[in-house]
Amino acid sequence: MDLVVTPSAEHLDVDAHRLAPHPRDGSRTFPDDEVYVQLAGLDSLDDVVLIHAGQPRPNRGLAYLHGTLELLVENDCSVTLAFSYVPYGRQDEAFYEGTLNYARSILRKLTGYYGVDRIYTVDPHFGHRDWVREVPLEVLHAFPAIRNHVSMDDYVVVGPDLGAVERFGVPGFEKVRGSAHDVELTGELDVDGRDVLVFDDLIATGGTMVEAFRRLKNQGAGTVQAAAVHGVVDEGVRRVRDTYDALYLTNTVANDAANVRIERTMLDGVLGEDAPSDTD
Repeated sequence: MDLVVTPSAEHLDVDAHRLAPHPRDGSRTFPDDEVYVQLAGLDSLDDVVLIHAGQPRPNRGLAYLHGTLELLVENDCSVTLAFSYVPYGRQDEAFYEGTLNYARSILRKLTGYYGVDRIYTVDPHFGHRDWVREVPLEVLHAFPAIRNHVSMDDYVVVGPDLGAVERFGVPGFEKVRGSAHDVELTGELDVDGRDVLVFDDLIATGGTMVEAFRRLKNQGAGTVQAAAVHGVVDEGVRRVRDTYDALYLTNTVANDAANVRIERTMLDGVLGEDAPSDTD
């Protein structure tokens, strides 16, 4: 299989075809912020795994993704899509009247319009939703890679809220959100005298993770470290890193705080025995 990486996923260390820069000025975007898409060697591609990251700049990323998919489809390539992070993945239901379930809409479009054969992604925010069964989606899990980096020997894993209970089956607090940064957690967890790893799928504002740290400390926890799969908002990642005793964050999204590589998880999950052996 041929690997192709969009510009949004070029922070991932994989040996793959990449979009070419504009031949005149070497840029990937025009002055009006429209994207330039050119895939050299297109005629040599057949069975393609297209790797894309939905953050940062999700809208620009979708433009790159659209252009690359159109080129591959026009060239009669068979396409498997591997997201490190799905764009608009947090908008996974129509929360208010007149709004869109963006995550479902994007995945349906990828398989219906573009004819993508299969979609892989790492711990999506919407993985527990019933509608996920409507699309050919395979979920890859980051926790084994994260666990290899945890410095504590004996610890209990919890989630910051009940969302983690649904996604990962670990205990968590009940949450009432007043605003993006104002979060109240309730409930008691069995952490007195224990070291704790707080694990969640993503960090946005960081408000829930920060409040979870305070509550765990008030309930007698010892060392409290954090782990997350997707570092979506830089400011939130900084808040969590500055609060916890340690933060383990994968590089599904380009972030300076990322210290756990996800490439091996993705390549092994998508390619199986055909995965290259030179990526840690």
